[in-house]
Amino acid sequence: MKPIKRWNRDDQPLRKFKNELDGMFERFFDDPFFSNNSLWNRQQGGSLACNIREKKDKYIVEAEIPGIDPSEIEVEIEDNIVTIKGEKKQQIETEDNDTEMRVVEHSYGSFQRSFTLPDNVNTDKINADHKNGMLYLHIPKTKESKKRRIKINGQ
Repeated sequence: MKPIKRWNRDDQPLRKFKNELDGMFERFFDDPFFSNNSLWNRQQGGSLACNIREKKDKYIVEAEIPGIDPSEIEVEIEDNIVTIKGEKKQQIETEDNDTEMRVVEHSYGSFQRSFTLPDNVNTDKINADHKNGMLYLHIPKTKESKKRRIKINGQ
C-alpha cells in the first residue's frame, strides 16, 4: 500500500506560477528595503520560512530550520547578497521492518534562500546563532552620516 500524501493546491503548476507572480508584485511595491530587483526574497529549492526584523543598530533574519543540524547549513555573502542554503535529509528507520508509513507530510531536500542587503550594513560583522530549530543572522548597521550644512568661504 502506498503512503497517503496530503494534497496541496499549491502543487498545481498554474496556481504555483500565479502565486509566484503575486509575490513578485507584492515585493516590488513593498518597502524599499526589500526591493532591489526582488532579490531580497529570492528562493530556490524547498521553502525556508524567514522573518526579518529591524532594530536601531541591526537587522535580524530569523530562519526556521527544524530538524536540520546546523553543521549542514551554509551561510555565504557575496556582493551584498546573503545566501542561506542546506539540505534536510530524511532519516530512514531500518530497525523496525514491520512499519509502513501511512501519512507523509514532512518535506526533505535541499533549500536555498538569498537576501539582498541594504547599503547601510557592515557585512564583515554578520554573525549567526542557532537555537531551538531557528537560525538567527545578526546583521549590524553602519553608522549613517548626519546631515550638516557647509559654509561657503569667499569674498
